[in-house]
Amino acid sequence: MQAMSDYKIYIKGMVCERCIQAVRSTLQELKIPVTHITLGEVTTIAALSAPDMAVLGERLATLGFSLLENRQTKLVQEVKELVEKVYAGDYDFPAGFKFSDIVVHRLHRDYNTVSNIFSGVEGLTLERYIMEYRMEKVKELLVYTNDTLADIAFKLGFSSAAHLSRQFKTQTGLNTSHFKDIRKSKLYTIQHK
Repeated sequence: MQAMSDYKIYIKGMVCERCIQAVRSTLQELKIPVTHITLGEVTTIAALSAPDMAVLGERLATLGFSLLENRQTKLVQEVKELVEKVYAGDYDFPAGFKFSDIVVHRLHRDYNTVSNIFSGVEGLTLERYIMEYRMEKVKELLVYTNDTLADIAFKLGFSSAAHLSRQFKTQTGLNTSHFKDIRKSKLYTIQHK
């Protein structure tokens, strides 16, 4: 059985044993499982999500400490920004588009390395994250725009409306028509106020 890899959090401002105790107490209050704490470094058994890191950062700031941005966390943030840029709805998808090519070109890193780091930090694969992001974007476009399914498929890099529809049903368990109905209901409510 493969052991989970430890994840390090770096903290600026820790100078003594009392600092270690204060950080340990904060981590316990936040129910963050820790394997080791030294001056400036905390080892957890799993990576923290971005929201958990934000809460930890706020709590540590009240004690006079600050989180140092980890290179892996920074890379994951860059990947998320790239996903958002590509799948925002106005990207010009070239023939034979592969997100991995964009990662290599823009981040100057090997895709497998980036993908592994992303999975380690986020707890889900990059491919899964992209699919979930795209599905949320589909819902948003169905409810808040007049775009057809073919338009949405084109905007989000699906090969066709049928492909989008199949993926949507597989990923969400719902048909795209469910979200079109939400839009119709919203419009009806607005028009009959």
